[in-house]
Amino acid sequence: MAIHGKWLYITALAVSLAAGAASARAGVCDAAFMHDGGVAQFTGQGPTTLSADLAFSDVTRPGPGQCRARVQGSASFVYLGIPAGSTRLDYLMTVHGGQASFVHYGQAGASRPSDGQFDLRMLGLFAYDGVHKGQRLPGASYRLSIGSDSPVGRQPAVAVHIGPKTVGAARIMETPRGGQSCLPITYSRSTDPVKLSFNGLVLPVAGVRSTVTDWYCPKLGLVVKQDIAQDDGRSSVTLTQLR
Repeated sequence: MAIHGKWLYITALAVSLAAGAASARAGVCDAAFMHDGGVAQFTGQGPTTLSADLAFSDVTRPGPGQCRARVQGSASFVYLGIPAGSTRLDYLMTVHGGQASFVHYGQAGASRPSDGQFDLRMLGLFAYDGVHKGQRLPGASYRLSIGSDSPVGRQPAVAVHIGPKTVGAARIMETPRGGQSCLPITYSRSTDPVKLSFNGLVLPVAGVRSTVTDWYCPKLGLVVKQDIAQDDGRSSVTLTQLR
């Protein structure tokens, strides 16, 4: 399971959320949404929620395992006990050498793109390729910045820690493309405590610890569901539209 306005949010999603520093494999270039007019819609449920509507355009493939696309849309989220937020998205996504990177579309080519917008790494669309049952994937740590348009204004970056990932046995999952064989990829995710300013008050926010399972469907080339379990209950982010 998840985030906006210029939020680089951390929800339970690390939608599936990427394996670390925006790790991806070349297989995302062949994913079911990677074409002009492609659409992926995710809907969240539970205490920590993320919903996102993504549209793909200007898709190019300059070489094997390489692709670029403009990603536009919107996202909404509830996280960290902060008032619900939402934002518009407009990114240039580039996949090269097994790595997916994102910059704000209007800043493509800038030497230092500024912070802002929801962090697409947390959707976990771009994290896996060629995985198999019993495989162990490395964990990672990175920082996500909360942009200036968040409900609580500009805030310090939040540290996110992803534990080692374990790939389980495939199961059939219902998806917008019918039943698919999908692999459960389970890992721990935690955030460090942080202090946020809101209406002139400094609010300490405790770190969040959760267990996440990403359901990755190789044939579709993406995660179709993310299950998140933490102290405040269970949440999920589910793929509800794909074309």
